[in-house]
Amino acid sequence: MREKMSAGNQEHIIKLEQIKKDWQDRRLFYKAELAKIDDISKRFALQQEILKCDQGIQETTQEIESLKKDNKSINNQLDKQSSTLAMSENSESKPNIGIITALPQEYAAVRKILENTKNKSFPGQGGGNRYLLGDVSTKDKGKHTVALCLAAMGNNIAAIRASVLLKHFPDLESIIMVGIAGGIPDPGIPDEHVRLGDIVISNEKGVIQYDFDKETITENTHRHPPRPPSSSLLEAVRLLEVEELMGEKPWLKFIEQALLPKGQQRPSVETDILVSSTNPDQRLEHPQDFKRNNGEPRVFIAPIASANQLLQNPIKRDQLRNKFGVKAVEMESSGIADATWNYEIGYLVVRGICDYCDSQKNDGWHPYAAAVAAAYTRALLESMPDPKL
Repeated sequence: MREKMSAGNQEHIIKLEQIKKDWQDRRLFYKAELAKIDDISKRFALQQEILKCDQGIQETTQEIESLKKDNKSINNQLDKQSSTLAMSENSESKPNIGIITALPQEYAAVRKILENTKNKSFPGQGGGNRYLLGDVSTKDKGKHTVALCLAAMGNNIAAIRASVLLKHFPDLESIIMVGIAGGIPDPGIPDEHVRLGDIVISNEKGVIQYDFDKETITENTHRHPPRPPSSSLLEAVRLLEVEELMGEKPWLKFIEQALLPKGQQRPSVETDILVSSTNPDQRLEHPQDFKRNNGEPRVFIAPIASANQLLQNPIKRDQLRNKFGVKAVEMESSGIADATWNYEIGYLVVRGICDYCDSQKNDGWHPYAAAVAAAYTRALLESMPDPKL
């Protein structure tokens, strides 16, 4: 814009400078002729022409100065606008945390726990260009700025979405996968028994992609390389564990905020039904767990199983538990782990448990499971110091 306006004025100034020079040349000519002539009438006529030249020189000079002044004013105004825009762009916090969800219900729950939200989109065809930016205030009076996006089910799609997210926001430090998952119960060991509504966070072993294996006639050998989560996020998880041991559970205060639709409650304990892995008609009793408070989720920090398949097979579920020690099963996080490893940044997985991967699988616990995952993520980010302070 500045180039076009300055160029137009400059072209006009050049033309006026040429006209001014013509007036000056003509004046010099008349002055020279005046020195040669004695006739009074002819001298008077030449003097009149010289006056016209003086007037022409004065008028063109004034117009040139006016245009130069306008040009300066325009450039100053554009400089001010550019400076204001630059200050605005610099003052806008760049996201340092990415959050990916696979389902609209998960996205909505995370959206509810963010502050100062606004939409952000990038040009381009196809999907993957739209985000919600929001803040999470920290205990040190700072904030984390989050870029939230919606993917879809499956590890391949999650990996692609994470890669696009990192291209759009190259300053991200970590990506957190937040949402629901199938739980892996262990009724024989009360302290290890996962129930509906609980929270499972990936530990230092991260995500186990259990469909990445070598199959022979005699055995299947797991071959997925280890992808440990972010050390800083794991540290924050451990420090929240310390708070829990001291009687503080900061995530609880955000659950109601994240629950959708409005007025949704934690489902009745009567709907938390566990059946035998080999006989779906046989209902199992949940063991008594002294670490569990009624109406509150327990938090487990453990490996999480992931594959491009929706698991509804309790026998396979128990095999995964016995082989890998996993506490949850889902379909996106190994893609997130691979993408973040490729970009050399951290990741973490936070899951709310909505079913037991068996014949009782339904959507009844989905809203609450999505809410507890979002609530824990909010508490986690709130506990972490602002990287800019």
